[in-house]
Amino acid sequence: MDIYEEYIASIIQMADQAIDNGQYEEARKWFVKGLFEEPGHAKLHFRLACHYHYNLLNKAEAEKHYWLAIRFQADYKNAFDNLADLYLENDKYDGLENLMSKALKVEGFNKTFVYENMGKAAEAKSQFSKAIAYYRKGLMQALDNYDVDDLKDHIKRNKYKRLKKRWKLWQREN
Repeated sequence: MDIYEEYIASIIQMADQAIDNGQYEEARKWFVKGLFEEPGHAKLHFRLACHYHYNLLNKAEAEKHYWLAIRFQADYKNAFDNLADLYLENDKYDGLENLMSKALKVEGFNKTFVYENMGKAAEAKSQFSKAIAYYRKGLMQALDNYDVDDLKDHIKRNKYKRLKKRWKLWQREN
C-alpha cells in the first residue's frame, strides 16, 4: 500500500471511529476532508453516501455520493446495491430503472441483480407483464439456487397480480 492509499485509509479509520462514538458530524467532516484532498476517490464517496444514508438520514446527499462513487468507479457493486436499496425505500422507480440500465452496460456486472431490480421497478408501477419478463431474464442469468427460487417467487406473485388486475377490468366491463 502506498502513502496515498494509507492516507485515505487513515481518513476512513478516523471517520469510522467517530461513527462508533456516535459523533456523526465529526465523521462527515473526516469524509469531506478526504474528498477535499482527493475528490475522485470512489470509496470515500461511497462511505460518505452510506453515512448520509444510514446515519445522517439525508437521502439526497446519499444519492449524490452513491452516483459519484459509480462515476469514479463504474463497477462499484456496493454503490449500485445501496443506491438500488435507497431508490426502493423511497419509491423512486424511475431512478432505479435508470441505475439498472447503467449497470447493464458494466462488463461483468451481476445481470441477475439488474433484472431483478428492473422487475421490482416494473412491478411497483403495476406493469406485471414487463416485471415477469425481467424476472425471467434474471432467471436465465442466475447461477445460484437461492436467486432462482427468489425469481420464481417473483414471477408467481406477478402472474397472480396480473390475473387479479385483468379480472377487475373484466368485471368492470361486464
